[in-house]
Amino acid sequence: MSIQRFPPEFKEEAVRQIVERGYSVAEVSARLGVSAHSLYKWVKAIKPDKTEQHATELIAAKSEILRLRAQLHRTEEERDIPKKGRSVLCNGARVKYRFINEHRNEYRVATMCRVLKVARAGFYEWLHKPLSDRAMEDQRLLSLIRDSYVASGGVYGSPRVFADLREAGQTCGKHRVARIMHANKIKAVRGYKSPRTVIGRPSIVSPNRLNREFTVDEPDRVWVTDITYIRTWQGWLYLAVVMDLYARKVVGWSMKPTIAREIVLDALMMAVWRRRPTKSVLVHSDQGSQYGSDDWKRFCDANNLEPSMSRRGNCWDNAVAESFFSSLKKERIRKRIYKTRDLARADVFDCIEGFYNRVRRHTHLGGVSPEAFERASV
Repeated sequence: MSIQRFPPEFKEEAVRQIVERGYSVAEVSARLGVSAHSLYKWVKAIKPDKTEQHATELIAAKSEILRLRAQLHRTEEERDIPKKGRSVLCNGARVKYRFINEHRNEYRVATMCRVLKVARAGFYEWLHKPLSDRAMEDQRLLSLIRDSYVASGGVYGSPRVFADLREAGQTCGKHRVARIMHANKIKAVRGYKSPRTVIGRPSIVSPNRLNREFTVDEPDRVWVTDITYIRTWQGWLYLAVVMDLYARKVVGWSMKPTIAREIVLDALMMAVWRRRPTKSVLVHSDQGSQYGSDDWKRFCDANNLEPSMSRRGNCWDNAVAESFFSSLKKERIRKRIYKTRDLARADVFDCIEGFYNRVRRHTHLGGVSPEAFERASV
């Protein structure tokens, strides 16, 4: 096989192992199979950018501290308003007036009006007339709506109830009827829908050329790819992988906070950079929109890759990739709670490149790791 060329995303994660996670160059070199000389070059090239990034993060942290101090000052001024008052902050003025009236013996009216952002004059005017003319009309219409709804046996929705009201001589709009019914949780009672059976239909973009032939006799003839998600406290982190079916080795991967088509293109690009296939490679995926995009097809055509797609709703057509994600989550991801996407990225990188490809014994390969299986077949 040809000499490996490491893509930028691989280099960045390798440097993070040294700079941020505290591993020595010798340890990372042994775990990832990269020469120490290359690692020193990567650290020297990337570390200045990290310094600038840390300076930027420090400035942002100071700004955040100033913002939090100002927010704390405002919170201390408003701390006498009970927590239950927050439930009316996003409601209309009359709902806030009702809350102020209920708590006027506990707190100053002026303070509550300021916190809830309503005018005191409006509150005192509301005391003399709690319901507006429109609200009183809504109450009258609600009684008629309930009569129509009950008379129908609970099967009438807003269009039919509106028709009953118009026939009775009421001059109201259909949207008003729908709003009143929605606000009072009045809705038509309908029967259960028949379950919709999903049939595994073939893709119209690319046929299923793999056809579940998961045993391959030589490397870089068939790759499978898929996407999964990883939960963090910052939000989802999406992982796309490309796996060589010959040795079940992950030859390409990409991790991003969004699931746009760039994630699958970057993973496939890493696989092409690392493997440099000399023959046409079959690339099998599901029918996700990322794999049906024009960019995906153009990249495959430009790099002598032949697309293949599973049938719709049939996860068994891509069982190897699904099995890898299942093992990854059971053995590593579900045992941890990631506070940030960076921590999740570093851990998944360590699992794929430091453990799965190089160390983990694979049942399909006779109990050896993917890299050991490839070395033995050379």
